Amino acid sequence: MRATRHVTWQQRFAAWAIATTGIFLVAAYQAASPSAEPRFAQTATAQAAPRPADVESFRKTIEPIFMRDRGGTMAGYAACVMCHTWQTSLRFDLETPATDAGWSAEQSQMNFQMITQLVNTKSPENSWLLLKPLEPKAGGLGHTGGTYWTSREDPEFQAVLNWIRSLPADRYVPAPQPAVDFEFFRSCVQNVFAKPREGHINCSNCHGAGLMGFAPLPRDGRTTWNEEEARAAFRVISRLIVAGNPEKSRFMLKPLHPDGGGSYAHNGVRRWQTRDDPEWQMLAAWVRGERKGSSCS
Repeated sequence: MRATRHVTWQQRFAAWAIATTGIFLVAAYQAASPSAEPRFAQTATAQAAPRPADVESFRKTIEPIFMRDRGGTMAGYAACVMCHTWQTSLRFDLETPATDAGWSAEQSQMNFQMITQLVNTKSPENSWLLLKPLEPKAGGLGHTGGTYWTSREDPEFQAVLNWIRSLPADRYVPAPQPAVDFEFFRSCVQNVFAKPREGHINCSNCHGAGLMGFAPLPRDGRTTWNEEEARAAFRVISRLIVAGNPEKSRFMLKPLHPDGGGSYAHNGVRRWQTRDDPEWQMLAAWVRGERKGSSCS
């Protein structure tokens, strides 16, 4: 009988990071650095001291779910902490656990402040924290990290839902988001996908299909997208932006150079070196809801 060995999430993460790219380890270190800048905007409600009982229930009920070893490093099998610690530009951005057992009390306070921006205590079932890992056929939003709950009856889904319901009903409610204009997307944003910069590959080479397929090639030999194709691409990209906040939008951060405030990891090129790039500024204004209509000037 072959002996088995317990493998911690840290060991899985280290093996995965070494096998892919060393930059992940650097990012994990930087995310844990005490000199790092705050990683998310605090609302007035979130800045108020939470109830101690809420933080304690978060530590006992929710944080163990984030630490749970699911048997691998691929989408649908990786522990939440394997992606949501070092990817420091995402909305779901946990502290790096202090030990194998989990987070310190101080770290849990910071995790709680971040996670409560992803819940909706007025409508718990519609919380982003619940819908991202949920199977799309069950009403989920789609998750590049894979599906973790195939239905709303999953015990983990129910545990998270009940925890959200236990919070003060009027305290953790998302602010209204501005509308992101489809017409500007079709007229101006899609043009970005069709015009690679010198030495770069076309966005469609990697983003032509799937959960990240916001730049599919026009079908039937056409050079422009029809209404159906544009609507489908708009649905995809809507998952990759945070309306009103380009600084937290994956679409805006992945192609941006890390030295300019972009994500640490992007398998494609860095289209923008800084946020001062006019194209980045144009797209940021669109994400903020400021650019509408068909004029790109």
